[in-house]
Amino acid sequence: MASRPTSAPGLGGAVPRFSWTASLGVLVLLGLTGWSAYGVGFDLVDLLSGGGAVERFVSEMFPPDLSAATLRATGVGLLETFQMSFLGALIGAIVAFPLAALGTREEMATGASRGERALAAVPYHAARFVLNVFRSVPDILWALVFVVALGLGPFPGMLALAVHSAGVLGKLYSETLEAVPSRPVEALRATGATGLQAFLFGRLPQAMSGFASLTLYQWECNIRSATILGFVGAGGIGQQILISMNLFDYPKVATLVGATILVVLLVDRFSAAVRRRLAD
Repeated sequence: MASRPTSAPGLGGAVPRFSWTASLGVLVLLGLTGWSAYGVGFDLVDLLSGGGAVERFVSEMFPPDLSAATLRATGVGLLETFQMSFLGALIGAIVAFPLAALGTREEMATGASRGERALAAVPYHAARFVLNVFRSVPDILWALVFVVALGLGPFPGMLALAVHSAGVLGKLYSETLEAVPSRPVEALRATGATGLQAFLFGRLPQAMSGFASLTLYQWECNIRSATILGFVGAGGIGQQILISMNLFDYPKVATLVGATILVVLLVDRFSAAVRRRLAD
């Protein structure tokens, strides 16, 4: 039962009573914060003293390398990154949709037996398990798996993004399907529609705009992830950044990083504009 606020003289208002639950929550939060800081070796002195090294590193990146060869390599890397992210999001969405449909909890018809309920739960739990596996393994680990299997290049990077995107989008798609109003679905069932018909004509149309918005957001995330995947040989501009770092060619690194930031900002603006149109 929530404690009632009591009046405190001189404070001009009500002061809540002492709560053991809130105090315990604050103590647990402080304890976890201190324990985590100790575990990661957090040191504010080291953090502040490292500013000089960062300043020297950044100063060596300027002026950026704007030679024709560097700009050409930057353009090729950006195109690979864009293609990897776009195709990874598209294939991920295609794979995610049927898994999300199977992983959406539906109300069983009245009078269904226990065996029918157990049988109907099999595809639900199987789809959820697959989505959890896809989503739980980081995309960089998927990239390592596909690089070992297929070799270096953007193709294994695209597959890694597709698998991870399928897990993330499948989870979000299923939650979107479960959150839509159920009255249209119930009305279709009352007229004798099958479960598939009720899904296709009652539940799915209400979720389509949400699907589009989620897919666009996942594409934004893939743009950033594709850059990191290049560090394990999965192509894209990240691979060129890693090579330039190993060669201590910091002006070229500045050009590559600056171009990556620009592309990410442009994709974010485009995606945000499309999502606003979908929401109208």
